[in-house]
Amino acid sequence: MRLLNGTPLALALPEAFLYHGASVFTTLRAEGGRPLWLEEHLARLRRHALALGLSYPGDEAFLEDLEALLRAFPKAPCLRLRFTVGEGVRLSEARPYAPLPLSLYREGVRVRLTGYRVHPDLARYKTGNYLPYRLALEEARKEGAFEGLLLDAFGHVVDGSRTSPLLFREGTLYLLEGGLEGITREKVAEAARGLGLRVERGLFRPEGLRGHLLLAGSGVGLLPVGPPPPELLPLIERFLPACYTE
Repeated sequence: MRLLNGTPLALALPEAFLYHGASVFTTLRAEGGRPLWLEEHLARLRRHALALGLSYPGDEAFLEDLEALLRAFPKAPCLRLRFTVGEGVRLSEARPYAPLPLSLYREGVRVRLTGYRVHPDLARYKTGNYLPYRLALEEARKEGAFEGLLLDAFGHVVDGSRTSPLLFREGTLYLLEGGLEGITREKVAEAARGLGLRVERGLFRPEGLRGHLLLAGSGVGLLPVGPPPPELLPLIERFLPACYTE
């Protein structure tokens, strides 16, 4: 028997899913009923589930869930969607999404370099084993920052608590390696090449982050840290969320 806030919990969930973070998930944005990069998100979800030995229920199951979720919010301009896979568990969620103020894409946000480290074996996977990321975000928020950056075991800055960091320096866009396999980040890299920017991958310690940081994510699109240089504006504008509240 399980009690949740003193009330019997009828829902049976595997212990590995409930207590150990044995799950993988993906989060994406839908605009006007159209999920962005759905095929890529499902492919990553399937790939990560199989890599961790979790049974993947099939794309069709999530596509059916998606139709039901979209019907539940017929008038929402933007939705935040999340699909999760655990052992014997398929969870699909949606809620209305309000993007950040447009001014932040002109003025930029602040980040906080935290002392939290990604898991040496799981960093590339989007798993439910998420505590270091939550703690990094909490530390950042306490310091008035939008995002907390995490390190690997060797002191490289490899990921954000909820976004994938990139570095722009002297005409080159660097993808910081060692963290999550970010879908939005890869789309940004593809668009940057199309705009004539050089794109490279690399490992950077905090003292090596000279240039301009950017944060890529399904919710935010491409968000600058501090005011962006003019040559980045076309790239940032290409990934602006289409559902503004101001």
